[in-house]
Amino acid sequence: MMTHELAASVVQLAVPMANPNVPTGANFKDWVLVIAGNIFIAILVLRAIGHYFKREWGELFGHIAAGVLVGGLIYANNQTINVLKGFWGLLSGGN
Repeated sequence: MMTHELAASVVQLAVPMANPNVPTGANFKDWVLVIAGNIFIAILVLRAIGHYFKREWGELFGHIAAGVLVGGLIYANNQTINVLKGFWGLLSGGN
C-alpha cells in the first residue's frame, strides 16, 4: 500500500467521526441520569415522610439537603460541576 493510499484510507475512517449525525450516547447518558435521579429522589421523599411522622427532625432535614444536592447534580449537572470546581479552586488556592 502506498503512502497516499494509506492517507486516503485514514481520511475515510475519520470522516464518519466528524459527522454530527453519528450518535455519541450523550442523550442516553442524560436519560439514565434523569431516571436514576428520579428514583433516588422518590426514595428520599418516602424516607423523609417517615422521618416527619416519627418527628425525627435532624434526619428529615438531612434528607431534604440530600434531595436538593441530588436534584442539582441531576437536573443542572454542568452548572453544579462548575460551582464545585469554583469551590475547589477557592480551597486549593488555584484560579
